[in-house]
Parts: sequence; C-alpha cells; structure tokens
Amino acid sequence: MNLRVHNTLLCGMIFLICSGASWGETAVKQLTYHGWQGAYHIENGTVELVYVPQIGRIMRYAYLGGPNMLWENSLLSGQKISEESAAKEWPNYGGDKLWPAPQSRWGWPPDPILDSGSAKVTISPDQHLLVTGQASTKSGVRFTRDIALDASGTGVTIKNTMTNTSDKPLEWSVWEITQVNDPDSTSMPLNTAGHFAQGYHVFSDGGAQPGILEVVNEEVILRRSKTQSFKIGGDSPLVWLQADKGGYHIQVSAAYEAGGNYPDDGCGVEIYTNGDPLKYVELELLSPIRTIAPHESSKFTTYWKLRVRKTPNK
Repeated sequence: MNLRVHNTLLCGMIFLICSGASWGETAVKQLTYHGWQGAYHIENGTVELVYVPQIGRIMRYAYLGGPNMLWENSLLSGQKISEESAAKEWPNYGGDKLWPAPQSRWGWPPDPILDSGSAKVTISPDQHLLVTGQASTKSGVRFTRDIALDASGTGVTIKNTMTNTSDKPLEWSVWEITQVNDPDSTSMPLNTAGHFAQGYHVFSDGGAQPGILEVVNEEVILRRSKTQSFKIGGDSPLVWLQADKGGYHIQVSAAYEAGGNYPDDGCGVEIYTNGDPLKYVELELLSPIRTIAPHESSKFTTYWKLRVRKTPNK
C-alpha cells in the first residue's frame, strides 16, 4: 500500500484501542472518525467497516486503508444535528441506515429518531457490532442491527430487526439505504417475468437522459446524472444491487420471500441517483411489508461484498 494514501485515509482518526486483525479473524476497536468520537472500527485484515453511534449508521466500508465505497457528506463531518432541526430539514450524513417503508406512509423528511438518532453499541464475543437504536413514538418502532464482518474475505452480514414498540399492530417494511460514493455505474437484475412491462419500474417523471439508463445482458444499468435525480425499482426474485467505482465493485443483496407484499408496487430493490453537488447513489433493499404485533419484531438480513474489478468501466 502506498504510504501517502494510507496516511491520507487515516487523517482525522485517533485510535483509542490499538489492535489489528490477522488474516482469518476480526478485531474491533474504537476511534475518532472524522470528528465523531467513540466510533467503532471492525476489520479482518482485508476490509474494514466503521459505525458511528452518534448518528446511527455505517459510514465506511472499504479494503483496509483503501477508498471508501460509501458516500460521506463532508459538510456534516463530526456534527450532530438536533432532533428538532432534523425534523424540519433532512441532515444527509451519508453512509448506510434503516428506514421504514413505504415512504408514502410518512412523507418527508425522515423520522429523525430512526434516520440519525444515536444508538448504543456492544461488542459480542464473536466480534459482532450489536446496535440498538432508539424507539420512535412517531413511527412506533425501534431498529436493532447485528453487524458481522466475515473472518476472512470481504463479506458483511447485517441482521436488521424492526420491533413494534407501540400498543397496536403496525405494517412496515424494513428498508436499508446504502449511499455509494459517486459510482461509475449501478445495476440491478431485469425481470421480464414480473409485472413491470419493461422489466423494471421507473419512479421519476420526465424520463432519464440518453446514456443514463440502459438494459444490458439481463441487467438494468443506471448511471448518475449530474443535473437530475432519478429512481428505478425492480421485482426480480434475484434481490441484489451493484455499483462500480474506479477499480472496485460493491454488491448488496438479500433473500427473496416468495409471495411477500413488497413496497412500491412490489419492489424489493431500488436505485436512486442524486444530481450534483451531492454526488451519491442509493442502493436500497426492502423486505416485504409485514404486520407486526405490539412488542413483536420483523427481521431482514442483508449481505455486502466488495471486490476488485479486473476491467474498470470506461
């Protein structure tokens, strides 16, 4: 690894517990990450992940010392916007977090307790990050997450749990939103056997600019436009989303639940692209909408993989 690159990436990080992982094991330590104290860093000698409890989200996923695949809003580094302010205007920190779906049931901005509320983190004996978010009186739920890095390789398993903390049954989907840093392209599976005529669903009005959206080899390819936002979704039983950035490739995926009542007219996967100046794309995985009784839970497990691409996009 280039020493200059390594030092640049570690700028702003103050390590509080100094321990590293050898190949075939994981290690967790706390650090100050871009101004947020007490962040949790987990690595296995190949890849690393950083969780920031002050804002309740994963903020880094990368090869050890390499470029972050997740988008970070540098304008909000180290900050914690108040709940009152966040309820009026969305503080988009970046990274990866959970929302309830469908969005049509709660409008905008997102519930600040669920979107960026602080969380408690404990470390399990097998080096998982066990995250407990706050209960929201607005949405009636609490999110918890079990974030586990494989002992070797690049895999991450995230067990997301939504618990009904209200006194009445609720119907929600668990919605994981992963913001990727200005990828060259993103993709999801085409499903010509589904109920969308094109094999995918277009949310945005006005259509995409030429070259932004295309179908290639049973995949729907979507690139970020600098001037407009755009969103697509799909109902394929192959529940995965991919993004390519430079020489790197990230995939997020989940298991398909046959017969499940997926949000947004059946979408288990969605991609949102944002125009300049905030250069990010969202890879969004959704569980089916389930009826959750008081004090009961709905679970949704997702998987991440990172690899080096042999042939970067041109």
